Amino acid sequence: MYANGCTGIGILRRDGFSSMFAPQSGGTLTTRLVTFKGKHLFVNVDCPNGSLKAEILDENGKLFEQFSEKNCIPVNSDSTIHSVSWKDSKDLSVLIGKKVRFRFIVENGHLYSFWVSPDKSGASYGYNAAGGPGFTGGKDNVGIKGYKKSKSIQIKNI
Repeated sequence: MYANGCTGIGILRRDGFSSMFAPQSGGTLTTRLVTFKGKHLFVNVDCPNGSLKAEILDENGKLFEQFSEKNCIPVNSDSTIHSVSWKDSKDLSVLIGKKVRFRFIVENGHLYSFWVSPDKSGASYGYNAAGGPGFTGGKDNVGIKGYKKSKSIQIKNI
C-alpha cells in the first residue's frame, strides 16, 4: 500500500513449467533412450481440441508394431494425469528394462511431461517438490488417488 506493491498468487499445473506445443498441423517429439521398470505410460497433456498419440521405438529406431501410432488410442484431454494405451497391448511389461525411445505425436496441444508407472494408479514415485492436494509426503506414491481427494481438480479419462 505504501510502496505501490501488491500480493498475488500464481497457480501452475503439475509439471507445468514448460511444454512441447504443436499447432493444428501437428508435431512430434522423440525422447532420448530410456529404460523403465513400470508398466503404464502416463502424460500431462492439454489437447481437448486436438490429440496426442505415442509410439515406442527400440534402441536402433525400429518401431515396436504393437506400440505404433496407428494402434495408440488417441488422447483428447486436458489432464495432468492421463493414461496412454494401445489397442493390442494391455501394458508395457514386455519392454521393462529395455532401452527404448518414446515418440509423441501431438496435434493442436501441449505435452508437459510423461512417466511410466508400475501400476494403473499413475503414481510416478518421483518427488513432488512441496507436496500438494492429496499427497501424503514428498513423493507421489498415490497417483490418481491424490486427485480424487481434491474437489478442485478435474479428472478425465482415467
